[in-house]
Parts: sequence; structure tokens; C-alpha cells
Amino acid sequence: MLNPLFYPYMGGTEKHILEVGKRLTKKYNITVLTAQIERTKRTEVIDEIKVVRTPSYLLKKTPHPLPPPAPLMTKLVQDLKRLIPENDIVHIHNRFAYNAREGKIVKKAGKKLLLTLHNSRTSGIDPITDFFGGFYDDFFASDLMMLCDGIASVSKNTLSASLPEEYKRKTTVIYNGVDERIFRPLKKSSKWREYFEDNGLVRRIIFTNARLIQQKGIRYLIEAMQGVDADLVVFGRGPLKDTLELQARRLGINAHFISDRLDDRELAELYNAIDIFVLPSLYEPFGVALVEAMACGKPVIGTNVGGIPEVIRNRRNGLIVDAKSPDSTARAIVDCLENEKVCRSLGENARKTVLKRFTWDLVAKRMDRFYNDCI
Repeated sequence: MLNPLFYPYMGGTEKHILEVGKRLTKKYNITVLTAQIERTKRTEVIDEIKVVRTPSYLLKKTPHPLPPPAPLMTKLVQDLKRLIPENDIVHIHNRFAYNAREGKIVKKAGKKLLLTLHNSRTSGIDPITDFFGGFYDDFFASDLMMLCDGIASVSKNTLSASLPEEYKRKTTVIYNGVDERIFRPLKKSSKWREYFEDNGLVRRIIFTNARLIQQKGIRYLIEAMQGVDADLVVFGRGPLKDTLELQARRLGINAHFISDRLDDRELAELYNAIDIFVLPSLYEPFGVALVEAMACGKPVIGTNVGGIPEVIRNRRNGLIVDAKSPDSTARAIVDCLENEKVCRSLGENARKTVLKRFTWDLVAKRMDRFYNDCI
């Protein structure tokens, strides 16, 4: 499996590779080829996954629209050629970090080349991001896709928006998942209750978990909180943190930002300490944080973009609102706050949805079928 970053860095794609990979090690020998970043070993074994880290320079600040961090892998080709003979399948997880150069190396070696689309064709973020994202897909990513023996996607929307029309080989949708044994309904921990009180958060808690970048739409959630009788907690890191904190102060919103790194069990406790989860994204191929909150039995609100409507059935297991619409978001939040019975029902149905459709065990089984279909 190829991805520019891997554990201990844990974004959505990295979590997918780790969770699916460790389940598939019962049947497959799995190697992850990734960038070596500071305080990581050149090679190691994590949950029975062999990890090989290729030398790189990590760019912590990148020009818009390239999101940080971005590793420049200086010996990727050499390490890829060295590892290919040990493997039957090369599975790429980031079409923006790899291109037809790597694809041709794999095909020349007679190995199967697979790709998972974790990101959809960019749309609705801003003109620069949308233009350059589309340009890259049309002139670089499409060449890689046409070399692939199979392509999976984290949502139907991502597949339909990103796949070249002329691609005729195997395709499938494999949604992301969560560990439902960790992300589950729990009693509110005294730790988080005391933490909220110590930081002046004494009303009901509206919560979001997202990278603090433009595509996550946090600015619209902050604006929506005007006049809402609740406090806002934002969990995440990113270049817009100072800007968003300033916006909240200017609007008089009682907002608190948490940038600490939490493991999954700590994060599950945090989800259980809040009242309503909101994902106000402008662009969202799937939304792992959304499903984590659902697994904890929380009522969720998401925007009508990307793969979110494939996760949320409006007014059944959550609420769908218009993107970039503080008014629509505010109405949904108030509806939940004022209707406890409806709110509780949404949370219960959300948990049932996760158990039926979005666990890592299910994802691993679907990935196994995908591999067998493509071999």
C-alpha cells in the first residue's frame, strides 16, 4: 500500500490504511510504503503491517491550494522498485502524491495496480482549489487511473465525480468505517465535564471535529452559532485556527478550540461528552468524524455535499443542511436542542446505521472481495 503519510500521523486515509490493513494481515502479507518523517524509523512492524519509510522532506507550510503537511519523497522510485518483487498487488491510496510514473513501474513488473479514491474531484471549495484540483485530475491523475486494474472509492459521489468516462475495468464503492467497540455510547466522563466547566462552557455543547482548513466550512458553523443558546467546541488543527478564533470573538460566540492529540478512546469520551455534532463541510468525500459521532449515538448534522448524503438519511439518522448556509445550520441545531425526543431518536438510529454499514470489519471484508475480483 502506498500513501505519503502513515501512523503516527493519523488523518482519515492513514486511519483507513491502518484499520483495514491490520484486519487483512490474517490473510495477506501487507507492506506500507510511506514517507519517513521526524521521529519515525526507516522500517518497523505496526499491528503486523510491515512499514517501510522512504527518505523525505516534510513541508509543513504549503502554497494554496496544496494542504499541509506534504512530504517530498526523494527515493520513492528506488524503494518502490525494491519492494515490488515481494508483492502481488500495489495499492495506491493517494492519486495526488503518485502518478503514471509509479503506475508504469508497477505494470512493467507484471503486478496488479489498484487505487482507492479517498478524495473526490474538488468542487465548491474556492475557485483556485477547484481549478487546480480539476486540472490535476484531467492531466495527471487520469493517466494513473487508466493504468489501474481496479479502482475503489469511499463514496458513490466520489467515484462518479472523479473517474474518467473511458475507464472500463473493475470499480467498487467501499465506505470508510469506525471501530464500533471504541466509538460507542458511554456515560459522560467527569474529566470532560470538568474540562468544559473550567473553560467557561456551561451550556449544551455543539461540537465539530475537522482539520481547520477552508473546505471544512467551520466559519459557517461559527456564524450559525449567533443567537443559539449553546456553546461551541472545535476539535482540530490547521492553518485557519487563529482566523477562526478571531471570528468567534468578533461575533461574540463562546467557542473553545481543542488542538491536543487524542487517541481513539479519548476521542470517543469527548464525543460522548457533547450534545450535537455538526460537520459543515463545503467538500467531503465521506466524513469519518461524522460516522465516529454517529457510532457514539450522537445526533449529527451534515451538509448536502459529497458523500455525506450517502451516510445521513435526512430526519432518520441525522439532519442534512445546505452548505455555506449559517441560517440552515442554525435552524437544524435549534430543532435538535428544542426536541429532545427527536434528538434521541436520531442518535439511536445513527448508531444502528454504523453497525449495519460502517464498521472497519465490514470495510476489510469488502476490500478482500475487491482484491480477489481484481487478481
